[in-house]
Amino acid sequence: MEVGVEVGAAAEVGEFGHGMARTADSLLATIGTHSHLLVMEQAERARLLARTGDFLRSQTETAYGEFTLPMVTVVLRTRRR
Repeated sequence: MEVGVEVGAAAEVGEFGHGMARTADSLLATIGTHSHLLVMEQAERARLLARTGDFLRSQTETAYGEFTLPMVTVVLRTRRR
């Protein structure tokens, strides 16, 4: 089975907006799983997450309870010729 698509094949692109319910703590937990944080030195990661948490807790939109984190999913679809 051949994998991939022909270079120059026509593609369809779609964007779909949605949101995810988050709290400051749940967003920090998610950020902490991103690969660039996972490879940081532990002390640097802790400082970055602390600064980010301080920022989130200082903003009225994110300081109290749940908020909606806006997301956009981009889809690219091609068809094999």
